[in-house]
Amino acid sequence: MARVNMEAIVNELDENFTKVLKAVVDEVAPENNTDAREIMRVFRMRLERGFEHWEHVRENCIDAGY
Repeated sequence: MARVNMEAIVNELDENFTKVLKAVVDEVAPENNTDAREIMRVFRMRLERGFEHWEHVRENCIDAGY
């Protein structure tokens, strides 16, 4: 199995994650006007609590040769 650094992945994709999470909240709760940065802050906090620093994933989930 391969390992991925969850924090590093979120940091690398921060802008994309922020946009996607905001779009999800807007779709699920259109009346909600929470700032995208606040959504991302809470996401990061929950991610830290819910995952180990390094998570194991199957080899078919990564492309190390890219």
